[in-house]
Amino acid sequence: MRRFQKIIVSFFLIAAIVGVAWATENIAQSNDTVSQVLKLIKTYYYNESSVDFQNLQNAAIEAIIANLGGHFTYYFSPSEASEFSIQTSSQYGGIGTEVTFNATSNVIEVISPMYDSPAEKAGIKSGDFITSIDGTSVMSLGYVKAVNALRGTPGSTVVIQIYRPSDKATMTFVIKRTIIELKTVKSTTFEASGTKIGYIRITNFSETTSNDFNSALAALLNQHVQGLILDLRDDPGGLFTAALDVASQFLPKGKLIITMRDKDGYEYPFKSSGGLDPKIPIVVLVNNGSASSSEIVSAALRDNDVGVLVGERTFGKAAVQTEFQLDNGGLLLLVTDHYFTPNGQDINLKGIEPDYVVSSGSTPTQAESYKQLIQSVVMSTQSTAKIDLSDPQFQKAVEILVSEIKAGLTFPKGLK
Repeated sequence: MRRFQKIIVSFFLIAAIVGVAWATENIAQSNDTVSQVLKLIKTYYYNESSVDFQNLQNAAIEAIIANLGGHFTYYFSPSEASEFSIQTSSQYGGIGTEVTFNATSNVIEVISPMYDSPAEKAGIKSGDFITSIDGTSVMSLGYVKAVNALRGTPGSTVVIQIYRPSDKATMTFVIKRTIIELKTVKSTTFEASGTKIGYIRITNFSETTSNDFNSALAALLNQHVQGLILDLRDDPGGLFTAALDVASQFLPKGKLIITMRDKDGYEYPFKSSGGLDPKIPIVVLVNNGSASSSEIVSAALRDNDVGVLVGERTFGKAAVQTEFQLDNGGLLLLVTDHYFTPNGQDINLKGIEPDYVVSSGSTPTQAESYKQLIQSVVMSTQSTAKIDLSDPQFQKAVEILVSEIKAGLTFPKGLK
């Protein structure tokens, strides 16, 4: 089944590449107005020397995408494409900080150093202002170049000057870069009313998610958990193949996960390749931030009667995006297909309604949200999960699992 899925995915990629080559050739043969305008500017414009043609090109592509009138098709400039690749690979060479641009002071502000990262070990703290990198001011570098300057080959060093507002002090750090591995899968166990429950959270679906998830699930089952909470809240999705792998761990071989439909109406079913198939009650936590691959997994478990959904309606992204590398180093994510749940439901722009609708509770204050963000950054390189026992959605999941375990339901109804 895995081989069939790879063949299908390869078919899509080959078809996409052939299609792009044909389209590119025809555009080149025709009078491409965008290229013509750029060429005229370069040849005749009086202030041509001051023109940033990369920015013009980016703006032109962005305008084309904006006027498609569809959803979920995006253009990433070369620098943005680099960020996107980090999200899908979940690792990069750097010092391990989450940063933002402080426009007031024209510096990079540290949101938080990551756990056990070179930045944390060196003493970088939340709220620090990075003012220069390797002797060049952040103001002259600009945000994107400054962030890229913090990254680099593992083992190389970077000299960072920071200003710490809390101490009104300026200090210099020499930090050796390392491979920063972002953990997309986090797990733990806990006791509730005499039952042992496992908890797994997936933050996004990347290249490392499948193996990490399989290991985490196997470890929990070896600890003889009686129920499982799979937390997909605020998971924006990611790699399609990772979603198939995760869903397959819960479904017998051959069970339908999703059906993909292209613009011509052709349908391609994707079925479970089989996995650990834990025969224990499962609750999946979802909310409006659960999208794409998260929704694939959620729908597959619910429609196959393997788990129940708790939380809030999901985001509603059933659009399959194909990646196209552009000649300028940019990346185009183009919607090429839509997918349908095992029950044939089209959830695009609609989302999935949970079996148990539970509000997340009161809206956090700005200070509380910032604190949660810092905690999320600190945990980004850790594989051990932290749970909030006061979370109403989490509490409902525990209530359901304990009830099913006490009732003697040791495996999902659909697998009897």
